[in-house]
Amino acid sequence: MGLVQNQIEGAGVSTISMTVQPHITGSVGVPRAAYIRYPAGNQLGEAGKPQQQRAIITTVLEAATELESPGSIIELPFRWRRFPIEEEPHFLKESQGPRHPQVEAIGISLDELVNLAKDYQSYMVKRAEQAKAADPSIPGLERVLSTQAERVEQLIEALDGDVLDQLRDIANAIATMELRASGMFV
Repeated sequence: MGLVQNQIEGAGVSTISMTVQPHITGSVGVPRAAYIRYPAGNQLGEAGKPQQQRAIITTVLEAATELESPGSIIELPFRWRRFPIEEEPHFLKESQGPRHPQVEAIGISLDELVNLAKDYQSYMVKRAEQAKAADPSIPGLERVLSTQAERVEQLIEALDGDVLDQLRDIANAIATMELRASGMFV
C-alpha cells in the first residue's frame, strides 16, 4: 500500500491510509495514516451504522489535509464498543453479530468512568490554576495538583485505550468462535 500511496502523492494528490495496526503501517512508509481502534475489517465503522461511518470518514478526510509531516499517523478518537450507537430513526439497526450484555455493560461503565475521570482532571487543572494565582501560602500545592492531573490523564488513556482494547479483543475472540460454530464465519 505504501508504494501505491507514495506514487499517488508524487502526482500531487494527498492520500491517507486507515490502519488498525499502526506499528505495521509505520514500517511500510505510507505518507499519512489514520489509526482507529476497531477490529480489522471494520475501519469505517460497524455495518448498519451510517452516522458512525460518516463521522469516521469525515474525520479521516479532514486528517488527510491536516497531516503534513511524511509518515504521520494520527489516532482517531473513535472506539469500538459493539453496543448500539444512536442513529437517525430511518437508519436504526442493531448489531447483527453475537451480543454479550455483560461486555456491553462493562463498555458503558468504562465510558462513564472515563467521563468521571475527565471531570476530575478538569477540576484539578482549575484548582492548580487557582492555587498558582491565589494560594501561595501552601508551597507546592500547584505543582502537586498539576502532577496529579497528569496522572489522571494517564489513567484516562489506560481506561480508554488498553483496557477498552483488551475488552474488545476478548469479545471479538468469543464472537468469532460463536460465528464459526454457527457456520456464519469461515
